Amino acid sequence: MIEQQSICGNCILPDGFLGVHLNLDGVCEFCANPDHKNVNWSRSIINTERRQNAIIDWNNIILKMANNHRKVKYECVVGYSGGKDSTALLDYLVNGLDLKPLAVTSDTGYMTNIAKENIKDTLSKIQVDHIMVENVATTFTKLYRYLFLNHKSNDIFLTRYICDYCSDLIHSIIVKEAIKNEIPYVLFGYSPDQIFRYFFEIPQEEIIRKWRPEIIDNPTFDDKDRKCYLTEEDINHGRIPRVILPYHVIPYREEDVINLVESKNYIKKGHADPLLTNCNVVHAATFYDFNRYGGILYAYQYAELVRQNPQSRKKWLRTLRIVAPLILENKFKEQEVIEFLEKIGTSPFEFLKLIHNQIEKDPNKSQIETIKNLFRKRRR
Repeated sequence: MIEQQSICGNCILPDGFLGVHLNLDGVCEFCANPDHKNVNWSRSIINTERRQNAIIDWNNIILKMANNHRKVKYECVVGYSGGKDSTALLDYLVNGLDLKPLAVTSDTGYMTNIAKENIKDTLSKIQVDHIMVENVATTFTKLYRYLFLNHKSNDIFLTRYICDYCSDLIHSIIVKEAIKNEIPYVLFGYSPDQIFRYFFEIPQEEIIRKWRPEIIDNPTFDDKDRKCYLTEEDINHGRIPRVILPYHVIPYREEDVINLVESKNYIKKGHADPLLTNCNVVHAATFYDFNRYGGILYAYQYAELVRQNPQSRKKWLRTLRIVAPLILENKFKEQEVIEFLEKIGTSPFEFLKLIHNQIEKDPNKSQIETIKNLFRKRRR
């Protein structure tokens, strides 16, 4: 059983979790020092002036989109994943603001069946045009294979790399659709706690220069793969849209979002849980991370939610205690993880063998095994 003294007394991070240690008061560095950060997570403090400016900017964007209503085919693009947040964002734009967005989904080839079902259910009730970009799955598979089989860091979660590289590719594909259709705004439904990389707007320089990773020039990839990212032709074709994250400034409560999408029957009850709509790649990456490092990246996010709302600590601690052992033993989304590993050319046995070899070379080996055993004891 996980002893209480092994968990931060303020949030939910365990002692010995990658880059996390408890002080003599039983509190982790993130809770003891608001400015603390490590390579996997940092608390983004947005000052009042910056937040107010973003709110003003968002209100101006809404006004511009409203003024263009019926003058253009679409006022904006919504990156639509089938999750609760992007679903609620579609509802807000269509039913709250009376706008006509274009919903665009990039099918990586690894979307969950629940996410696909959510998309179908929602689009049967919200009348918007929808593009499913499906000719990019091969590129995503190459990207995942390269990242999974070549990750050698002792300090950085694989999920961190996967999510950054994957989101940059998804963003690129969706922005290319906006450029093609001459749509000035692209909106993504990232929640307020998802501000590790960006707050409210993704800078144009990032879009043009930093989404295309250096690894794409590796011989593993070809010209078709490289064209999934923004090219000089795309950049010169027309204006690069502004990429906006509205939930960073508009009112947001997860409970309200879930209630909205379920009460309007966009998403079936119970299908709004992000653990169910996260792509199967994330499930495989968290399986790797827990076995490799004794932790998962999402625990940082859960911990930040607890700091923002201390009353939620019991909920997120329970979630971590239930889900972590299942991930460690590949009992959470087991078949999906196996199928993913087979698609990238390996198996759970070979993958665990790779992880074991990496742990043997890790100076933190003893700490990693201790925390893994902590969860295994809880499982029994």
